[in-house]
Amino acid sequence: MNFKPLLFLLAIVLLMPGLLVAQLVRVQDFTPRIADTIVLERNWRTRSRIILSELEFQKGDTVTTESLSVSLKKIWNMQNFAIVDYRWDSLPDGRSVLHIAARDAFMIAPVIAGRLQAPFGSIRLGIADRNFLGRNIRLELRGQLSSMEPLFWEVRTTIPRQLLWKNMVIGAGFRREDVGDPWFISDRGYVTITNPFHKDYEFSLSPDLETGFIRHQSSRDLAEPFSRGFWYFRLGESIGTVTHRRHQEEGFNVTGMLGAGIGLNNGTMNYLEGSIRAEYHQLINSKLQFSARWEGRYTSTVYESLWTRYGPGNIRGIEYGDLSGPLMQLASTGLYYTWLNCDYLAMEQSVFVQYAAAMVNAGDWSSVKRHYAIGTGFQFTIPMYPAASLLLTFSFNPNRKNWFYLEL
Repeated sequence: MNFKPLLFLLAIVLLMPGLLVAQLVRVQDFTPRIADTIVLERNWRTRSRIILSELEFQKGDTVTTESLSVSLKKIWNMQNFAIVDYRWDSLPDGRSVLHIAARDAFMIAPVIAGRLQAPFGSIRLGIADRNFLGRNIRLELRGQLSSMEPLFWEVRTTIPRQLLWKNMVIGAGFRREDVGDPWFISDRGYVTITNPFHKDYEFSLSPDLETGFIRHQSSRDLAEPFSRGFWYFRLGESIGTVTHRRHQEEGFNVTGMLGAGIGLNNGTMNYLEGSIRAEYHQLINSKLQFSARWEGRYTSTVYESLWTRYGPGNIRGIEYGDLSGPLMQLASTGLYYTWLNCDYLAMEQSVFVQYAAAMVNAGDWSSVKRHYAIGTGFQFTIPMYPAASLLLTFSFNPNRKNWFYLEL
């Protein structure tokens, strides 16, 4: 059964003109005025200059409704705050004061997470800080033990644009995985560079770069043991920006990637790869959100160890590796209703449709494997402590034994 027409039909119905009117971050219209003074409030951890660098204006500049709206969206998109708000005050001499309240969420957290989908599960342990030293630096060290997914450990960090030139962001990391089938160990080290000329809410040709190394070697006694090394690079470009406000989202984004891997061992073949991702989110009202996502992936490699593997975190009802191939796609759409949205508890219910497909043999349509899931889910989060989150979903899918999914 092919559920792609259902996905597109639902999107068309919900995108009818006049239906979608709510705004995730709304600023009341006001006459342009000079911000003679800018006061930051409630940012007990994030340094003031980090927040000020996200503003579209500086002290003494004229502020418009549009520039203030974009500034608040950029602050929300740091995803370090439970509350972002503003207000104007006037001084006796007629000058204007802009107050911006950005209440920090607690971003230092032990990583205690996992997934449960009958009859197996996974658990992740580690520590993470998404606002190291109050400078929006990301640091994370974590590992996973699992009976159905790869065992891994990784360390990664991101230096944000607030500390670098223009909009440049630099990330780096290392990850080791022990993958169950086919049996191999994967090492990957990488560096990512976001183009400094990238703009959030305005398109400019500014491709991002990722480069690094990959090493795959057999971890068990196989008839044909292997060890392959690659240097790879990827160029990515995106259009559009998604705004995040707590658990809700608004906006669209389309990202394309082209890359290549160069074999470092004698006899190891080079490969090309590419992907396209698209997502769209819109509020129907302050509580109800429509979302749609799609991604397609291609790689020319014949090495299965380099293929993407979908698991229950991608589409409900499958086990890790059930869908894998050189040509893949994944689509989902749904409605998300927020029942509760307080500082210390938010509850959201979803009704969703998911579809995925993988072509096992390139060019052979008879080798395509498909899967779908239709269901509902409940997500519980604590906005003041985002690390505390629980997702429980129930779905109808071809693998009826995996009808529930739990993620902590």
